Amino acid sequence: MPSDAYNAAVTALRQQMQDAAAGPPADLATTRAGFEAAYSSMPVPDGVSFTPVDAGGVPAEWVTPPEVDGNRTIIYLHGGGYVVGNLNTHRHVVSRMAVGAKARLLNVDYRLAPENPFPAALDDAMAAWQWHLDNGGEAAHTAISGDSAGGGLTIALCMKLRDEGMEQPACAAPISPWTDLTFSGDSMIERADRDPMLAGADSLHGMVMAYAQSVDATNPYVSPVFGTFDNLAPMMIQVGTEEVLYDDSTRVVKGIENANGAVEFRPWQDMMHVWHLLASVAPEAEEGIAELAAYIAEKT
Repeated sequence: MPSDAYNAAVTALRQQMQDAAAGPPADLATTRAGFEAAYSSMPVPDGVSFTPVDAGGVPAEWVTPPEVDGNRTIIYLHGGGYVVGNLNTHRHVVSRMAVGAKARLLNVDYRLAPENPFPAALDDAMAAWQWHLDNGGEAAHTAISGDSAGGGLTIALCMKLRDEGMEQPACAAPISPWTDLTFSGDSMIERADRDPMLAGADSLHGMVMAYAQSVDATNPYVSPVFGTFDNLAPMMIQVGTEEVLYDDSTRVVKGIENANGAVEFRPWQDMMHVWHLLASVAPEAEEGIAELAAYIAEKT
């Protein structure tokens, strides 16, 4: 059963969503500001430092915990439907991941749509990866992770690295990945009233229009669920059982298994989309991040 703290947070989130739906549609600037206001003030663990860096032309920051095991590194791609989110909104998540994995973490501020549609986000992720390797990073000691859109981008990046004949990371750890921008999964309908973070295709349609624009959304670099899954880095995929995007994960897991790849599927009972954003509020968020960190530490 979910904790009281989790249930209280979900109740508050549902009320926020209802209030927003009852009011006039928010413009993009307001939506971005609201997302940042909701998550940028969340506390981070003591002793973690944040250092801005230019990662091959891409704004980023090093997140460094008090203890780092060798050259262990995580490259993180934040969520936000490719249209919202930034370094500030995910510091409370990535700092805990870095502490748990004893890894330095490169938090990547890739370009957002609609100002910078596909393939800008993927190009920036590729640039950050190459910059990391060019500056002493070792693929064998590096993981790639991300949540929601960033989780889908994590898988797309692994596919792109494979297709370009480049080094794969030691592992990938997508969180609640958005892998199907065509909304063809059954869970989009079945769980539309169950996921307090997302409410089905209606809430995501505008993000697809902003990001994909004139590109076919079945392009595997846009929607990795339509890609091929051979020769990818080992993965652990976390998803909440209440998510509208649940099938975005299960179909990727099946694809990797059918390609005889290495994948660990971790469905979290009764959890919403990217419950990790409740870090410092709900114990389930802390536990989910700890599970990711342990996997990354084992693989890197």
